[in-house]
Amino acid sequence: MHNRRSFFKGIYLGAGSVALSPFLQHLRAAEEGALPKRFVFVVKSSGLQADFLNPEGLKHGGGEIVDSTLEGKKLPVSLASLEPFKDKLSIIQGLSGRMATWGHSGFYGALGAYKASAHSQPAYATIDGHLSKLFPSVFNHIGLKMGNGSQGTAYPSISALGKNQQLSFQCNPQLAYQNLYGSIAAGGDIKKKYTRTSNVLDAMSADIKKLQNTLPSEEREKLGHYLHGYEALKDRRVKLVGMQDVLRKHAPEVSDKYTSRYTTDHLDAHFDMGTAALISGISNVITFHCDDLDSSYQGLGITPKVHSIGHGASSGSMSSQVCRNKIRTFHVELIAGMATKLAAVPEGDGTMLDNTLIVYVSDNSDKHHSGATEWPMFALGNIGGKLKNNGGRYIAYPRYGSAKHQHTIGNWLTTITHVAGKPQDHFGQPDFALGKLEDQMGPLNELLA
Repeated sequence: MHNRRSFFKGIYLGAGSVALSPFLQHLRAAEEGALPKRFVFVVKSSGLQADFLNPEGLKHGGGEIVDSTLEGKKLPVSLASLEPFKDKLSIIQGLSGRMATWGHSGFYGALGAYKASAHSQPAYATIDGHLSKLFPSVFNHIGLKMGNGSQGTAYPSISALGKNQQLSFQCNPQLAYQNLYGSIAAGGDIKKKYTRTSNVLDAMSADIKKLQNTLPSEEREKLGHYLHGYEALKDRRVKLVGMQDVLRKHAPEVSDKYTSRYTTDHLDAHFDMGTAALISGISNVITFHCDDLDSSYQGLGITPKVHSIGHGASSGSMSSQVCRNKIRTFHVELIAGMATKLAAVPEGDGTMLDNTLIVYVSDNSDKHHSGATEWPMFALGNIGGKLKNNGGRYIAYPRYGSAKHQHTIGNWLTTITHVAGKPQDHFGQPDFALGKLEDQMGPLNELLA
């Protein structure tokens, strides 16, 4: 009599091709106890105000660490939708990020802990790009961004695969759907169509390889990024051909959100697609770029753009602060919706949410014009108990400038590498104003189980 393990083993030994379904890989991993790890980064602009993350009775900004359970604590209004998941919630205050750029944005620094600018190429990988290489799938990384309604693909300066390797983001939900789920939306024999285009990609790759041999090393490296893109596209299409049934089962339903004139509906659609991508197994790492300074939240009844709101603009009877509260609450509700769907999918002895980490953070710390001395965030999930937040956790490190302040966003990103099971001594650059490099190494030990 065959058991489940021999069933999965038979599938994989019999397939023997790159078209092995990541969905089945996840099932097999779960059966053997090696549950998949998933990471989601939700990045907003214009600061994430620290005061509005504090549960009732808890404060940040002191000279000593505050470490409290969330059990019995009332969450702030903007986090109310996370109440069902409070036992998996970590609210983190007091980290600084002065090694990154200050002002309107930290750019790649928010997820990379290094200095960057809007118009420069990334110097290093950001944490999402780094994890995408450690946990590959059909789409190693999916970037989804709320654009201005007319954008297709964008390259916001927040995510990077490595030096000079920006990660792309889909802004238009219809185009994003075609990119992620087009193989089930297209008519005709998709296998034949993909085979024809794969032959073209093969020829282009061969030409690029020939050209590479004639170029100096620096240009050869740049061209190598293009070659990687062509080969990844071919590999992706072959895999998608073998996943038709899985994608049909889990792909989101295309609704009016995809064609709405309100970009807030587009962001809602992006979360639907991103969640479906995790459930179907076509990606393990997703970054949502919620907005930039030019973004509009008219779908929430907010007329001014994000930049104007950051400078105090009101919208009708809503003050600038009310607008900021409403935007933050909207983002958190989308995160709660994703968590609800993941929690409904059994995996191992728990659910998919138990093996996922969702991080909500701003690209420029806590203010519209930031000084990067306070970089608030929260994390939902704990990757199978790797993050110590049973019952929910509130931790506020000593404020920047106090005698005991030494923790930065670099330590948090390092913590994520430990939670991922691929620990590093330090991720990103140090803040030498805080002292010696060796004093800033390592993860946030208080958060590790």
